[in-house]
This record gives sequence, C-alpha cells and structure tokens, in this order.
Amino acid sequence: MTLAPLRGAYVLAGDAGVDRLVSGVNVMEVPDIAPYIKPGELLLTTAYPVRERPEDLVDLLRLLSSRGLAALAIKPLRYLDRLPDRFAEIADELAFPVLVVPGDTSFNEVIAAVLAVVLAEHDAEPAHDEVIRERLTGIALAGGGLAEIARTLSGALDRPVDVVADDPVLLGGTVSPPSTRAPGPAQGASRWEFPVTVAGVRRGHVVLGGDGEPTRAQRRLIRQACFAAGMHIAQALASIELDRRLRVVFLEELVTATPLDAGALEQRARLFGWDLGGTTTVVVAACDAAPPEQALQAAARRTLGAGAVAWLRGTQVVAIAPGSGGAEEAFRTALGRAGAGSVVVASGCPAETLTALPRSHATAQEVLQIAGVTGRATARHDDLGFERLVLSLRRDLLQEYVDAQIGPLLRHDAQADGDLCRTLEVFLGLGNAAEAARRLFVHYNTMKHRLQRIGDLLEADLHDPRTRTALALALEAHRLVRPPA
Repeated sequence: MTLAPLRGAYVLAGDAGVDRLVSGVNVMEVPDIAPYIKPGELLLTTAYPVRERPEDLVDLLRLLSSRGLAALAIKPLRYLDRLPDRFAEIADELAFPVLVVPGDTSFNEVIAAVLAVVLAEHDAEPAHDEVIRERLTGIALAGGGLAEIARTLSGALDRPVDVVADDPVLLGGTVSPPSTRAPGPAQGASRWEFPVTVAGVRRGHVVLGGDGEPTRAQRRLIRQACFAAGMHIAQALASIELDRRLRVVFLEELVTATPLDAGALEQRARLFGWDLGGTTTVVVAACDAAPPEQALQAAARRTLGAGAVAWLRGTQVVAIAPGSGGAEEAFRTALGRAGAGSVVVASGCPAETLTALPRSHATAQEVLQIAGVTGRATARHDDLGFERLVLSLRRDLLQEYVDAQIGPLLRHDAQADGDLCRTLEVFLGLGNAAEAARRLFVHYNTMKHRLQRIGDLLEADLHDPRTRTALALALEAHRLVRPPA
C-alpha cells in the first residue's frame, strides 16, 4: 500500500491478513472469475460484473480466500450504491484483506507498479534474456502499457526505446503515421524501427535509439517486445470491441423494451458516458452501405447534437438525438459523405423520458417505411399525419376502398398503358384543368377529353367536392399500400 498508485487506499476489512505475499496482479472483468485467478494475486475490481447481484461479493470473498489470493482491491461506489451486508464481517473471519481504493485510481498504474516490485524481487539482474522475455510477456498479460514495455526493454538493452501505437484513438496516444519500410534505421542511423503487428496488420512500432546496429541477441529481445506490444494492443482492441457490443446491447434494449424506470435507465446511460436526460428522439437511416464507426459517431455528434448516440444495425443506422428532431437533412448529407451511399433518414415522435424511446423508435421505423413509399429522402413523424392515418387502417379495408373508388381507372391504365391515374392526381392537386394541362404538357382539349373519360369510367362527377376528396384519398392510399417497383 506504499506504492504511489495506491495512495489514498485503506483496509476495509481482513486486516489480520495484510502480511500476505503478493506475487501477481489481476483484474476482475467477468462474473465467473474462478478460471482466471492464481494464488498470491491482488485482484482489482470495480464490481461491475456483479452490479446486478452485489450479494455475490460475499461468495467471491470465500472463493478468493480458498484459492490463496493475496487481497481484493475494490472501487465500491462506482457501480454499487453500497457493499452487501456481512461483506466486511466475512472478510474479517477469513482474514482476507479488502482494500478500498479511490475512484480515480488507475488499474493500469497499479498493475505496472505491483509488477515492477514483483519482477525486481524475482531477478535483480534485468539483462538476463530469459528473464526479460518473461517480464515483457508478463507485462502484456497483466495489462501493462506500451510505456512499461518500452521501459523494460530500454533497461535490458541500455538504449533509448519508444513503443508507439499507430492508431491514436486505440490507446489515447499521439498520431504516428504508418511506415512501410522493412526493420532498419528510422530517420538516420541512430534510430531503428521495428513494426508491431496484430493478426498480420501493422498496429504500431518499436523505435530503438543509441549507437550502432542492434545485435542479434538484442533483436531477439526487440522481437519479444514487439510481440508483447502486439498482445497489449490486441487486448485493447478486444476491450474496445467488447465495450462497443455492450453499448449496442444496452441501446437496443433502450429503443425496444426494458423493464427499468427512467431514473435507472439514465443512471446506466451515464455509466457509458451518455447524458440522455430530457427530450430525445430516435432517428433511423436506411443506407446503401454501413459507414465506418468513427465516421458515424462524428456525423451524429456534428449534426444531431453533441449528446447524440448512434449505432449500426446492418446497413441501417439508429441514433438517439437530443431534442425533437429537425436535423434529418444534415444527418443524411453527413452520412453520405461518411461513405453510406444513398441515404433515407426518418425521425420518430419525441420521447419525454427514456421509457418512451421504444415508441419513438417504432414511429421512426414507420416514418422510414412511408418515406421509402413516397420517395422522400427525409421525413419527420409530425409531418406525416395524413399518411400515418391512412396506414393505421387495415390493409384489406384500404385495398377494398381503393378498388371501389378508382379500380376501373387502375385497370384501364394497366391494360392500355395509360396515364389516367396520373392525370386525375395532377388535376385534383391543382384544382384547375388548364393548369393541369400545362403541368402535364398536353393540350387543353386533350385534358378535357381525359377528364371526360375518367368521369365515364368511374361514373363520377369530378366537379363534386365530396367526390374529389374521396378520389384524392383513394389515390394516396393506393400509393401507400402498393408502392411502385
């Protein structure tokens, strides 16, 4: 507890066992930790894996003690409101130390510090090749960072060493442009660069300084350092992917159905770093291709608001945006530029609380369907009242109405390859035969003949307001229930 990263930690219970020897360090990331722990380890946890059943911590204490672990270090209030009853009492009975660490404690720093002490006690001579190889591998397995790998290799070779990830987002580092040259001098004979690969893809590089070309023995250690750095980066990639999947699972639950109340949902959202309080709206987009993840998030934040959250569902994009919508066109443009191809964007009804998001999502999907049928590139729930009213009726009733009102017209156009339906639609929309003729680029007499023919086929008076309304409704219903190919 004298290590700098553990400053501020204290023994909550089990202080009779504080003289236990620490020979390793581990992090609890899954509820079933038994297969992954070893005697002598200090186990670090935020209690996230048992957040739904905090009482499991009591059984965990018995397991850790029986397996000979050194101690449990916990951040108790990040995901738990309180520790379970009898937790401290059981720890005292088992003489199993439980440390409480401050909320800002970095587990990576604790791992590196503990591992440094353990390795130093195991071998005071870091130049021994086998020991160095074991240390480098141990750093990677324990979750140590690239800086720790660089320090270990530098101490073994007595030369300056830097280990850099090419992806600045991956590990929160700085940008380092990829290099395609073979291992050798980098920017002069005093620097040598060796690639770090993960599954055959370059993810970083080791830069070696000092005078003279590295010897064969040194190159073996450098290769081991590249391997250890690759393991660390692969773990980071796996962690990012796991985090992404957990986020998507929660977001899918949020917009489909969840038994939790609004307060609990907001609390869980904050664990992922999202502030979803207030009015929000679900926005969906049908894309030709799925845009890259980073480009998607940037497009959502830039157009839908800084608090927007977006994810992919195949080639469909789903987003939760703050406010009541209104940025559909901007989002569509941004997705197109991000590589999504042709895009149709629709927004649902606003949700005043998170528990109302399933309805916002359902209406957004309904609006997206209407947008596709009516040829719109963007559509909002509040702007499609008429279409939603029509589609709220049973499909068979709508079809029956269409057949009764304009059935003869549809059959005529199908048999004669005519355009009487289009003529009627334009005429009813403009309310004036002369204007309709100009819109359709036909002579006025031709328009009069077509309207007479329509009236005869339908046995309807096109001057009657009620008849015109019924026909307009039938034409719109036909377009919605039988979209064009």
